[in-house]
Amino acid sequence: MGSTYVDLHGQGFEASDATLQVWLLLLVDEIDRLENPPQWLKEVGEEWYAQGTAGFGFGVMPGLDQFVTGPECRDAILDLSAKAMRRLRGLGPMIPVDQLNAIMRGGEGTVFTEPVSSAVFEKVGDHFVRLLRGELSPEETDARF
Repeated sequence: MGSTYVDLHGQGFEASDATLQVWLLLLVDEIDRLENPPQWLKEVGEEWYAQGTAGFGFGVMPGLDQFVTGPECRDAILDLSAKAMRRLRGLGPMIPVDQLNAIMRGGEGTVFTEPVSSAVFEKVGDHFVRLLRGELSPEETDARF
């Protein structure tokens, strides 16, 4: 599996496609839980669902520059990220294969065959949040995980 450089306004970090897919699909779950999300957020959810499940073979493209068009969009995605992180931490220190594959929804991109430490996905979520907040240090923008 490859990796993707996740960027926003020229800053970013690199993450494995599998970890990024799980993170985006956790965010999609949070969007789906909203009672009446705005149209732009529905479009974000549709795009992230496609990126998380389609297995395009050229990386996972969250399109943050396209979707984070102002403070209200950033804040909405940060709120979803906080909820996704709580859910992720609630899955325990090692996420069982069946739960990981349920998050992936049977998409073509990734099938997990063994449990994975939730810390792997938390690191992606943490960097994602810090990228949205503009808090990544130059050293962290070169990080790969």
